[in-house]
Amino acid sequence: MSTAELESLIEAGLSAGATAESISLMRDRYRGVILGVAAGNALGLLTEGRSSQWIRAHLPDGVRDVPQELCDQPWDDDLAQTVMLAEALVAGNRLDVDDIAARLLKWAQAGGHGIGFLTLGVVRELASGTRPKDAARLVWERSGRTAAGNGAVMRCSPVALRWRQSARRMIEETKESAAVTHYDPRCIWSAVALNAVLVQSLGGVTTDLGRLAALVESAGAPREVGAAVRFAQRCGLEDLELDDPDGMGYTLKAMQVGLWCLNQPEDFEAALIRVVSMGGDTDTNGAVAGAVMGGRTGLGGIPQRWIANIHQSSRLLDLADRLLDQSER
Repeated sequence: MSTAELESLIEAGLSAGATAESISLMRDRYRGVILGVAAGNALGLLTEGRSSQWIRAHLPDGVRDVPQELCDQPWDDDLAQTVMLAEALVAGNRLDVDDIAARLLKWAQAGGHGIGFLTLGVVRELASGTRPKDAARLVWERSGRTAAGNGAVMRCSPVALRWRQSARRMIEETKESAAVTHYDPRCIWSAVALNAVLVQSLGGVTTDLGRLAALVESAGAPREVGAAVRFAQRCGLEDLELDDPDGMGYTLKAMQVGLWCLNQPEDFEAALIRVVSMGGDTDTNGAVAGAVMGGRTGLGGIPQRWIANIHQSSRLLDLADRLLDQSER
């Protein structure tokens, strides 16, 4: 199935030529995406797995600050794997699946803070000598071909940043980066859909989610992905039922959080507090929301008091700049 029409939709927001002013704006947005992942992930850690009812009872004003102690702690898996993927992307001109797998294994063996169950299964396969191209497939098949966690969506944003000006490469490498750990087509295509809207958002374009749903389906995405994209166009955040135990950690839920962020009117801080207050897999939902909102508002939209408590924030800024520099070549 062809992705040509999907590529055309994604590239609709590209400018004809870069100027000093446009590069400065894009640099701020790239930094906003990467620091947005970090801030959203950190904000959601305290309430991970909690229901919205529990959060309202114990934190009536919501989680409003990133804990200061996180400044000296290892990154959670959402941010750690986002950085891992970003560093792999700037290391060469083509995504190397073996390289990503090696980085993932090294991180997991060093502690792998917050590693998800599905990713842990893949890491164990890699450690036993299974080839990277086979490890995720084997773990998925053992699940009865039903495992569709949100680990690929939570880390996919660096691919959109690296290949903002090449929709074909963005789609190809988003798929490859997802399949390293999450083989289910719902995982792969939800990451593609999220990166598609992120690229358009960086270019100041509002995505027609109905058209996006039709194009990802025609390009090969499962119907569940298209239906989830369409639902995100008309739903409120409460409609996503993020704290539903049966849907917690589901790839399509995380994608829908990001899509919801595209058109809601609140600023970065208010939007992230709302997302985390909904409960469920709050650290991952926060990371995805942070990427999209950070791309919209830029770094300046993220509360400085949150950034101050993020471990190695200067390293994250540098990584965002390197992704931009490579994307402009």
